[in-house]
Amino acid sequence: MRALTVKQPWADAIAHGEKRIENRTRPIPPKHLGTTILIHAGATEDFNALPADMVRAWPKDVRAVVALATLAGCHKAAKPRCCAPWGFPDTWHWELKDIRPIPHPPRPVRGQLGLWTVDDDTLAAVQRQISIERTSA
Repeated sequence: MRALTVKQPWADAIAHGEKRIENRTRPIPPKHLGTTILIHAGATEDFNALPADMVRAWPKDVRAVVALATLAGCHKAAKPRCCAPWGFPDTWHWELKDIRPIPHPPRPVRGQLGLWTVDDDTLAAVQRQISIERTSA
């Protein structure tokens, strides 16, 4: 199964908030469209990303798998307010749906750029908490 590393608090905004667009410099590789991925909270934070009162109630997991999501679609930002408030201009908007937070994120794991393959132990730890259909992508 693939994972996507996202800086905090953006990863928590996906897992526990209403963020359903992830901004990237490239489109989703076509073979991954429609697949389920894991959302991984990266080790670095974007401290100016969201108002503090919005994120205060969310867990502060870093280097952990925090949610599952389906890669539902992808489009280039078409206008300045495309996908507001989450979509940024001049980026590819990865559309996420069917978000399922992981109740107890497993042990910390190191993320990578782009979509990356999760190790078997981490995947098993997630599967013990949430039923996942395994994909071959």
